[in-house]
Amino acid sequence: MDKIKVIARASSLHGSQEMARLKARLLSEIGERADFSLEEVEFPSEGGLTAILVLTGGVEREVLKLVSQLPSPTLLIAHPGHNSLPASLEVLARIRQDGGEGQILFGTPQAIAAGLKRELRVAVAWENLRFSRVGLIGEPSDWLVASDVDRPFLKGQLGIELIPIDIEDLIERIRSVAPSRGDVARFTKGAAIFGEPSKDGLRDAVSVYTALRGLVDEHRLSACSVRCFDLVTRLRTSGCYALSRLNDERIPSGCEGDLQALFSMYMGILLSGESAFMGNIASVDTSTRSATLAHCTCPLSLAASYAIRSHFESGIGVGIGAKIAQGPCTLFRLGGERLDHLFLRQGGIDSTAERDDLCRTQVTVTASEPLDPLLTAPLGNHHILLPGHHGETIERFFHRFLSP
Repeated sequence: MDKIKVIARASSLHGSQEMARLKARLLSEIGERADFSLEEVEFPSEGGLTAILVLTGGVEREVLKLVSQLPSPTLLIAHPGHNSLPASLEVLARIRQDGGEGQILFGTPQAIAAGLKRELRVAVAWENLRFSRVGLIGEPSDWLVASDVDRPFLKGQLGIELIPIDIEDLIERIRSVAPSRGDVARFTKGAAIFGEPSKDGLRDAVSVYTALRGLVDEHRLSACSVRCFDLVTRLRTSGCYALSRLNDERIPSGCEGDLQALFSMYMGILLSGESAFMGNIASVDTSTRSATLAHCTCPLSLAASYAIRSHFESGIGVGIGAKIAQGPCTLFRLGGERLDHLFLRQGGIDSTAERDDLCRTQVTVTASEPLDPLLTAPLGNHHILLPGHHGETIERFFHRFLSP
């Protein structure tokens, strides 16, 4: 869905030709600054996202009739002339009195286009998330004592089908598949540093990807989380390369069977269109509002460069030591068994560290707001890092669909 329908309304007291010219100009100015299309329609129809362009005052009751035929929240587009904004204010006030939700998009054409884009991302993300199939390959790791989800809630309220897959299925596949020589060559050729892994270790890591991708395709999974430490202890390999690659293929894939972190990642990828880094909170400095995240996997699309290393805790298999480029970022996590809590901070990526006592990819971020809740009211360990500022979009999605 890359289109927004627009219904325009103007008072009959205004000249029809003048209003037609005004409507065409406004839609053209907004459309020129959008990466989606605007389709003018006369009446509401099912499917898609619809906004109401309030051209003049005096149309409040007519607009409210349209609102009653459209799903919440209502999107009103207003402009500075012809009492458009006063009428929109009156309409939104009545919507809220009646228990509904909505917003007025007002300002420059660029600002209105950005607001519409945000709403389109939220709507598309919800459509993609609902009724999707999410794989849990092996149960969550034993140390994840606060990161499970209410599984009946996923099905009943979100329509998400959680597909349990025995870790034995993955292990047997890994033992039987042959790794692609081309995949091994591309992975090694792109690395800035080649560390501990042997050639056999590299082939084993690629075999994990091949096997895991087979399970994803067979079960038609939109996302998955893997009890990956079983691969370390039983096969002496790791899932770090496999999860990295799946995330770059826009299949949100998480570590250790952490379902709360997986759904955080899934939501973030859908809302931002970017790959996401899932990491441990390794350190927090509340005085500087900085935190360091670390993990042994990272989507290579986020890496300015990367090293092929061993898996940190075990010293075997393959881990990815990525250097993530500096720039704006969003750090967040959903929490609670019903995903009804949210920690969210925007900030910037300051640096990538190279400590020997942490997982291979290490990134330090500085937040624009205090990080004290990480130490006083944490939602769990794993957090999600997205390049760019996506806080407002994430908050809109959360409060619309997940917040109690």
